[in-house]
Amino acid sequence: MKKFFLFAALVLIFAVSCSNNSSRIKPSSENDSDPWTEEPDGESDGDAETPDGSNHGDTDSSDSEGDTGDTDTGDTAPDNDDTEPDNDLVIVEGLDYESGFIDLEENSYTLDNRSNTSGRGKMWYYFQPADKNPQSKPLFVLYNGGPGSSSSLLFLYNTSKKTADQSIAGEGAADNPYNWNRLGNLLYIDARQTGFSYGIVDDPANSRSRSNYFSTANFNVFVDAADFIRVILRFLDNHQAIKSNPVILAGESYGGTRTTAVINILLNVADYAEHNRTFYDAALFEEIAQHFREIDSAITGMPSKEQVAKQFNGQIMIQPLAMGEQQMDAVGEVLEQSGSPLYEIQQETGKQFKPCGNSWCDKHSNALNYVQNAGRDIYAYRHEYNWLFDYTDYGIAKMLQFSLFGQFIMNDPTKIENLYAANRTGAFRYGGYGFSRNITGTDEFKNLPESVKIIMKTRLEQRNAHPLASGDLESVFGTLPNYDEYYVDTNNTINSTFYNASTSPYSDVNGEMFLENIRTVKTFITNAEEDIILYAKATPEAAKKFSSVSSVETGDESFTVHFNDGQSATVTFPFYPESSHSVSVNQPEKLFNDVKNWM
Repeated sequence: MKKFFLFAALVLIFAVSCSNNSSRIKPSSENDSDPWTEEPDGESDGDAETPDGSNHGDTDSSDSEGDTGDTDTGDTAPDNDDTEPDNDLVIVEGLDYESGFIDLEENSYTLDNRSNTSGRGKMWYYFQPADKNPQSKPLFVLYNGGPGSSSSLLFLYNTSKKTADQSIAGEGAADNPYNWNRLGNLLYIDARQTGFSYGIVDDPANSRSRSNYFSTANFNVFVDAADFIRVILRFLDNHQAIKSNPVILAGESYGGTRTTAVINILLNVADYAEHNRTFYDAALFEEIAQHFREIDSAITGMPSKEQVAKQFNGQIMIQPLAMGEQQMDAVGEVLEQSGSPLYEIQQETGKQFKPCGNSWCDKHSNALNYVQNAGRDIYAYRHEYNWLFDYTDYGIAKMLQFSLFGQFIMNDPTKIENLYAANRTGAFRYGGYGFSRNITGTDEFKNLPESVKIIMKTRLEQRNAHPLASGDLESVFGTLPNYDEYYVDTNNTINSTFYNASTSPYSDVNGEMFLENIRTVKTFITNAEEDIILYAKATPEAAKKFSSVSSVETGDESFTVHFNDGQSATVTFPFYPESSHSVSVNQPEKLFNDVKNWM
């Protein structure tokens, strides 16, 4: 009977979107095989192994009947009274599964006393409503990092409604037993020129025009943050049912730096607007102010820090780079200490680790080189070289198969107008070189910090050795010129440009903003054991390197930063003993439950 009522509710769903770029798919029935919702034959049973060889849990994700609404996973959901699947589905107008593009116009701004103008683009997003009462639930905004990486890894690996994780889904798509829809609404965003987002110039056939776009005017910490603020606010403005709901930012890796800049601009917009900070963008600040005036009639000018924090009140950082070069230095120092993973690798492989000690060598780069020379993955040291991306490339490639694309985004991709080649006026993905995914040269990395060179060269080697499958989207949406592409998982040119900007991911200002933010915003940071690049045990040590900090007290799964002015801030810091750089890949159930308990 419950299934009957669920089905009856589902068939009432009609297409709703914030623009003509997105459309909801209809639910399927036993007699209606919908290509977007029919589960693939390759879906595995609930006892599938996790990437590290253990079971995710006694899950049965193969029980789907093909509908795209809430699915009943029985007893497989994490233990959470408030997050059980909803059999009494309530449809909220304007809140439905959707995806599409949000426009970015040209914007003039000042950074580090230099005037610049950022270029045009279209930013891709996926939205998924909460399973229950979406109109009263927070909005999680999720993204990966790079800089230059799409957000498909978080989207496809065990946070959203469907998962591509082959340990659960086999060769297709499957219901995700650890989906965050049980906690709130989910909004995933691809950064400028990554994923499905694309740049726009007047004449994309002109290689100089394209190459000029890849400048620090478009790719630096603050413009990146401004892009995301604009997309988030415009999305909220187009979804009145959740316009004033709490927002929790959830970024992985460089996504921690992005979160830091986004939160800092929002909290301190009044101060930024008075030219008291290193970044100034009048149009952005007014857009922020207008949003808060509309949700709080008491605000007449720029909102205060306290008024902003009522809505933007939480940040989840998954293995983040949040404190610039000071954090990387701390990672190198901690990895040289007795008991670090490097000595475990040494014992297992017989490959001797030679610490820098007090010599001139860079300790972080020395650690990364050692791990690679020992044949291990710098993102997941207990696994073989380049394991993580070899594993996740399999799932990401699925989304580029048209037969699976709609199943993952859970709306009809054929109704997203700006995906079609004929409608991509001015669109491009690459400059005057580096067409397609085959990248051979690394000259553009010569000015990068040494540890970043190692990371980027490793990623290039992995991609060139194992090219991401191109999929068949062109057969549906049309053939693109060689400088454009439907999807780019990692845009390496962006990464190198970020590190040449006056404010780069390694700048100290990032750490200063992070420490300022945690005084106001509730903060959750993962502590994944297997991640060498951003070895999380060094995070509290990095905080000690900043002059505003008097001491840091570390607990079992938290740390407290004590400031010189007598204030303190406690950060939730759960430990993930089996996790790589991407915690949602290895320990999705624990991550879900930790986030739920933190909320």
